[in-house]
Amino acid sequence: MKRTVLVATLAAICLVVLALAAYAQTSLQIQPDQSIGVLSEDPGSGEQWSASILPFGNYTGTTSGQLIFCRTYLHFPLNGVPAGSTIQSAALYVYVDDHWPDDSGAPMSVYPITVADWPEGDGWNDPIAWPALGGAVATTNVLPTEGWFSWDVTALAQGWLDGAPNYGLALAAADLGSTSSNWATARRLTADNPDTRPYLEITYLAPTPTPEPTSTPAPPAPTAPPPPAPAATPVPVPTVTPTPEPILLPETGGNVSSLAAWLLLLGGGNVAALIVLVSLLHKT
Repeated sequence: MKRTVLVATLAAICLVVLALAAYAQTSLQIQPDQSIGVLSEDPGSGEQWSASILPFGNYTGTTSGQLIFCRTYLHFPLNGVPAGSTIQSAALYVYVDDHWPDDSGAPMSVYPITVADWPEGDGWNDPIAWPALGGAVATTNVLPTEGWFSWDVTALAQGWLDGAPNYGLALAAADLGSTSSNWATARRLTADNPDTRPYLEITYLAPTPTPEPTSTPAPPAPTAPPPPAPAATPVPVPTVTPTPEPILLPETGGNVSSLAAWLLLLGGGNVAALIVLVSLLHKT
């Protein structure tokens, strides 16, 4: 039972990893921003160079007997691919709809262009002015069949993305300097159809962005408690001592009723003293 659960867990993890990888991949088709097809000799009919008719291969002219070399020069901008990406695959697709002088077919190769400057206008009529090429990076056997053919140029595209000069690429016979294959092909009959333009298809993994470090804010400094309010000093309330009113005695010879009234008012333990005092006053 445990083994079954482990196998199921591992399978689920693999599916998640594959799903994430597929989600992270991006594919795009890039159209050339420059394209030139050129023949080393005047074909007798039509132009020697063209921005839409794209021949490649070498052959011997059936009438003139001249050795004729055909090349197609293409430049693809990679500004749609983020810097630092990993290119999973890159393929050049070229549509062909014509060939000559027979139905044999021949190997054709992709070459990196090694110089920045391309001829302008009729400067293409001089093969010496054609841009120099590096070694072949991919070869495909092209058949006398109308349709799309492709070349794997992953390493070349990755090099461009990593900083190697992107001067473009050329499509030509696998044996550049020979007409031994005696065969050439071209996108010629559908030259006016935008759907048959060559293109570069790239699938890449964009770089994972580096997360910016987040600083943890320092905790706020503790707030000092407010100082205690000073205790209120009680204000002493002055004690008012009542001032005793003087006791007024009747004058000598006053009537006894008045005296008796005073005695009644005073009352208590002072009565005896007052009686004595009254007696003395009476004698005098």
